[in-house]
Order: sequence, then structure tokens, then C-alpha cells
Amino acid sequence: MDTSRKIKMSVDMEVTIPQALALQAMFDHWNRLSNIGATREVAFYVDGDGNFHPKCNYTFSESIPVLNNELCELARVPDHDSGKDRFDDPMALFDYDSIAWRINGS
Repeated sequence: MDTSRKIKMSVDMEVTIPQALALQAMFDHWNRLSNIGATREVAFYVDGDGNFHPKCNYTFSESIPVLNNELCELARVPDHDSGKDRFDDPMALFDYDSIAWRINGS
């Protein structure tokens, strides 16, 4: 499988206007970092006791492998490599490199 070939992924969710603006700011920052080739952690607080409870629906332009438990675990960055949140808990960080290596048989 060619893991460098790009496909389209669409994400749909219902959010409030302030949440939409905060997400837009995060995505704009994400785009700026990718345009300059900077590797950084980008975080978004998911306030489970507030009103941020989106149900994300996503579609892909073509069939992709099933995200099974193994691939999900490979996507998760180990806690010792992650930063801390404002409560001093490890942040939930995700990356795709380990999945690409597994799919390519490395």
C-alpha cells in the first residue's frame, strides 16, 4: 500500500459558534505549522463537563484499512513522550508514523 498517496477525509460535527471559532483557530495554526515544516504538539481541550460534546462523523474518498485496536495503539504517542495538560496529566497525543511503518511491513 502506498502510504504517501493522499485521499480526502471529511469530518462533520455539530459545535457552537465559539467552539467552531476555536477549532478554526487551531486548524489555521496547524496549517501554518505545516507550511513552515515545524513539528509541534497542537492541543484542544475537550471539556467533558461543559457543553463540548461533538459527535464526529468522518468519511473517506476511498476504502482504507479498518482502525483496529493494534493500529489505534500504534497511533497513540507513549505517555513518556507527551507533554502534560494543565492538570499535570499526560496529554493524549497521536501520530501516524508507526501506522505507516506497520502497513508497509517495517
